[in-house]
Amino acid sequence: MKHITKDQLEHALARSIDLHQAVHDLVDDFEPYPEMRFELAFQSGLLSMEHATAAMLLMQSGMSAPAITLLRPQFESLVRGMWLKFAATESQVEKLSLPLTVETARRGDDLPMLADMLKRLEAVPEAPKHIIAQLQAYKDIAWKALNSFTHGGMHPLSKFVTGYPPKLVYDSLCNSNGILMMATQMLCILTGVPENQAHWRKLIDEFSDCFHPINWP
Repeated sequence: MKHITKDQLEHALARSIDLHQAVHDLVDDFEPYPEMRFELAFQSGLLSMEHATAAMLLMQSGMSAPAITLLRPQFESLVRGMWLKFAATESQVEKLSLPLTVETARRGDDLPMLADMLKRLEAVPEAPKHIIAQLQAYKDIAWKALNSFTHGGMHPLSKFVTGYPPKLVYDSLCNSNGILMMATQMLCILTGVPENQAHWRKLIDEFSDCFHPINWP
């Protein structure tokens, strides 16, 4: 859509609430395959989903700046989960599985950043190429703006003066919903139960109006 009215945005937010509820109903009984790599990746996926729900609720409350800011940790948590499942070394998995202390936090400082995780995922044959391509495409398009919102840069400072047009909030909501569905797909994979993918596909079809067109597998 080239133009979004306030009423259309309100409708999109209402539909997104229904989407989030359906997603949470789906994954509520999910359990990760009983291996540390799967369990950590699963936790990272749940964290991504929590950021998504918080962002949506902030948009609903008219707090667009912190809402859009949350898209960065939402995205990073998803990438971290994919990296943990498919690309992290056993040593890296072990580091992230340790209880949080001053020492383990220091040891975790050398874990890869987002660009390195994506690069590693692209090199792993087992990683689902369609998902990795979508993650990389989103980073290429949105990363500079997300950094600006995270660090209080020109984007949020400008919008603080001019306000947030419904189209910007709508696009951010659709992006967040798209990342949410990728996280949901990851959780389906991490259960080790292929049939769960069918439930995810039903949600994609039912709520196709909640995210921008994506070449879903």
